[in-house]
Amino acid sequence: MKDDKKYWLWLSHACGVGSKCALRLARTFHSAKGVYKAGEKDLKDCGVRIEKKILSKLLCKDTTEEEGILNWCGKFGVQVLVPGDTAYPKSLFSLQDMPMVLYCAGTLPAFDDLFSCAVVGTRTMSDYGKKMACEIGAGLARAGACLVSGLALGVDGTAMAAALEEGGTTVAVLGCGIDVVYPKQHQSLYYHVAERGAILTEYAPGVSPYPGNFPIRNRIISGLSQGVCVIEGEMKSGALITARHGLYQGRDVYAVPGRVGDKNSDGTNYLLTQGATPVTSAVDIVSNYEFLYPHTLKVGGAALTKLPVDADTAVRKHHIAKRDTDRKTIAADRSEPRKEKQKERVKRAKNTPIFPPEEEGAEKLPQINMDALSEMDIKIYEAMTPDVPMLPDEIAKAGFALQQVMTSMTMLEIAGVVEAGAGGYFLKRASDIAQSREKDLDDQN
Repeated sequence: MKDDKKYWLWLSHACGVGSKCALRLARTFHSAKGVYKAGEKDLKDCGVRIEKKILSKLLCKDTTEEEGILNWCGKFGVQVLVPGDTAYPKSLFSLQDMPMVLYCAGTLPAFDDLFSCAVVGTRTMSDYGKKMACEIGAGLARAGACLVSGLALGVDGTAMAAALEEGGTTVAVLGCGIDVVYPKQHQSLYYHVAERGAILTEYAPGVSPYPGNFPIRNRIISGLSQGVCVIEGEMKSGALITARHGLYQGRDVYAVPGRVGDKNSDGTNYLLTQGATPVTSAVDIVSNYEFLYPHTLKVGGAALTKLPVDADTAVRKHHIAKRDTDRKTIAADRSEPRKEKQKERVKRAKNTPIFPPEEEGAEKLPQINMDALSEMDIKIYEAMTPDVPMLPDEIAKAGFALQQVMTSMTMLEIAGVVEAGAGGYFLKRASDIAQSREKDLDDQN
C-alpha cells in the first residue's frame, strides 16, 4: 500500500492542492498509479482538460520526493491517508476537489457514528463573539458532537479550546504542513487537539502557512462536517468562504445573529438573510441531528454551557504558561528525535488544564516572564524606542539579524513587554525589564 500512496502524493503534487483535475484523472485512469503509468498521448486523449504546466509535471515520473515524505511520516508517526484507505473520511468523497492525500497527527474520530460540526469565525472577535464561541464549543462537546475548525486565532481557537475543556473530540484542519504549528500562540492547543482528536492537512510536511492556502483548506473543514456554524465574520471573512463551501457541498449552515452595523456581524447577518439557520446556543444545532445519532448525541448536554472563567483570558493565560514551559525545553527538543519530542509535548499537554482557575488577587495586566526571555531577547527589547511603533527592519538596523528580531518579537509579545500592531509594527511597553529583574530579586530575598 505504501507504494500506491506515493502515486497519490505524486498526483497531488503534480496537479496542485485543491485541484479538480486530479480527481478527474484518477477516475479516468482508475487510480493515481494509472495516471502515473499514462504516457503523453494517453493524457492528451483522455478527455480531461489538463493545463500545460500540469501536463509537464505529469510527464515527470520521478517520485523521489514522495518517497522521502512517506519515509519521514513513517519515522515520526504521521498517518498518510489516501482514497481507498479505511480511515479516509467518506464524507470527502462527495467533493469535486477532494484531497488526494491527507496527513494526520492523532486519531480521527469515527465520523460515520457521530455528528460533526464546523465552528468558524473571525480572528478579531468581539467580547460577544468570544462568549458565543466558548458556549457553543462547550455545548457541542457536552452533547457528544465532534467540533471541526481551523485552529486559527479568535473564534476557531476559542471554540476548540472550550470543547476540549469539556472533554470533547476535535479535529483541526491546517493550511500548512503537519509539522508547522500556526499560529505559534496555539502551540499547546495543537498538541491538545492531537492528543484528544486529530490534526489534518493536505499540505506536505514543511509547507509554510501562505495566505492562499487557507481558502483552499476551508473546503475540508466543511466537508468533514454535517453543519457549519459561523459565529462572527466580516463580509470578506474566511468564515464565509467556509460557509459557501458548505452550501455547495449540501451542508447545513448556521449563523449567530449580531448587532446591525458591527463589522463582525455583517457576514453572519448576511447569511441569515440568505437562509442560514439562526443559532443562539448549541441546542439550536444538535436538536436537528439527535434522531440521526441517538446513541452518541444528547441535546440535554448542549444546554449546560457555563464555563469556569472567561474564554479569551483563560486561553491567553494558558498559552503564556505553556510557552514558558516549552522555552525551557527548546534546547533539549532540538536534540531529540521528532517523534520523541511530540510524545513528550503531548504528555505535557495531557496533564495541563486548558482553562487554569483564576487566582485571587491576580493582577490583570500582562506580567513580564523573565524565564521565557533569552539575553538576545532582552538586548533587542532594550534597543527599541519606548512607546514608538517600530518595524522589524528598523529594529534590525541596531545590529541584529532580521530573523532573530522576528523570533524575539514573538517571545517579547508573549512576555507582555511588546505589543504587536497593525501593519507589522511593534510597540515597546512602558514596563522596564530592569525593574522586573529587581522585583524578582526582591521576591527571592
